[in-house]
Amino acid sequence: MTFTSIVQADNAKQEALHDMHMIMRFLDHGLSVALEGADLQMLGEMGQSQKLDRDSIVYGTIMIKDGKALIKEMLEGKAMTALYKEGNFDKKFMDDLHKLGEKMLDVIEHVEKLHENALKQASEKQ
Repeated sequence: MTFTSIVQADNAKQEALHDMHMIMRFLDHGLSVALEGADLQMLGEMGQSQKLDRDSIVYGTIMIKDGKALIKEMLEGKAMTALYKEGNFDKKFMDDLHKLGEKMLDVIEHVEKLHENALKQASEKQ
């Protein structure tokens, strides 16, 4: 019986570590998707392909929205809440992970603002 308890404790810690790693992967994926979307938007706005520009803008916009939503879900969703509650990681580590996700959202918003300003400046020069 003691052996089973120890194995279960190890499995719980391994499960928590796996969950943490998955959250990090999802955060990374959300950032990547959003930045790829911003790239597609910018390419579409350049107007170099009449056949694909609109699709590039539409799908780029969707990708930005979905990437941000994924990051927010990882920061505020059930998995993160459970990890905080289970207490397998110290609060500082969890808070640092949360800050990282918030900074990812800041990066996306910054890219969106740069894109908006670039479009504004380009239209003023025409």
